[in-house]
Amino acid sequence: MKRLLLFISIILSIIILNSCDNSVNIFTDGEEVTAVYGYLDVDADTNYVKITKSFTGNAVDLAPDYSASNYDYKLDVKLIGKFASSPGFVKTVVLDTTSVFKPYDPDGLFYSGVNQVLYYTTEKLLENQEYQLVITRNDGEVVKSKVKTICGMTIRKPMYNISFESPVTNRIEWRSNTFNQLAAYYEVIGYFHYKQLNPGQSDTTYHTMKWTFGSGTGESMYNSSTMNMFANYTPTAFYSRLSADANIANNTSTYTRRFVDCFEIVITSTGDELYNYILIQNSGSAIMDTPEYTNIENGLGIFSSRSVCIHKVEVNYLTVNTLVRDYPEWGFKKVVGNY
Repeated sequence: MKRLLLFISIILSIIILNSCDNSVNIFTDGEEVTAVYGYLDVDADTNYVKITKSFTGNAVDLAPDYSASNYDYKLDVKLIGKFASSPGFVKTVVLDTTSVFKPYDPDGLFYSGVNQVLYYTTEKLLENQEYQLVITRNDGEVVKSKVKTICGMTIRKPMYNISFESPVTNRIEWRSNTFNQLAAYYEVIGYFHYKQLNPGQSDTTYHTMKWTFGSGTGESMYNSSTMNMFANYTPTAFYSRLSADANIANNTSTYTRRFVDCFEIVITSTGDELYNYILIQNSGSAIMDTPEYTNIENGLGIFSSRSVCIHKVEVNYLTVNTLVRDYPEWGFKKVVGNY
């Protein structure tokens, strides 16, 4: 499960800017193949789709040459929305192009040091609705994919502050904005933010300790009695995790002052397509080849959906007191007037 969690984090971070795995064995050698990578996020201001090309039989030879993978003309790219709430109503959104620069990475597996062309839309997408991606090439070939957007989420616990004093298991709880609509997979991560004032300096620096609370399928994280999703955690584990934080562990002998900022909870949900893609990518072994997964009709790649919920809360004063009183070597101080 940890491997799957890590893989989901990596896939979500590179699926747009870094994807260029164009190997495929379902087309004739030498045939042009359209590769599509993207996901729809109803909470995002802008949604992006990366579209490149490859020629089967020599994809490896083309991989280092970004220009060979880029279409030299603007594709006709559309999102066609079909809404369950309005049968018969169809909304078509035309995607435009933009250029995004990816810094050069000599050790990277993907194109870097170049401007990458992405197709995008700023159209507000609706949650829990079906969208079809339609790409038309100059030669008349049409590449398609279909996805249902994921519902947004609301975090219900903690609401205003979080405490790490109890040794008893506690929960992060959230609920879909649409009743009983579960995503395929969830990942729950916490971020403890704090400020630091180093000796001899007048400006504070900002630091973060990451804490992965858990991950799992929608069914495995659903509590039918409360109708909430949940992730368990042990509150007092906060201190052992903080002691392992590189910035805290490498504290200098000189006096460093630190101040609690806030605690941030980030829940990411993914659609069935992305979850299936990741499961299959993790199913390979030394004995058997990893099967290929794509939900792109007349092409290859992955087109899915996701939703991200971000919730910031205060750190309870009892936890601040514990940091100051029981771990003086960490240098945490109370902010005058706050506690």
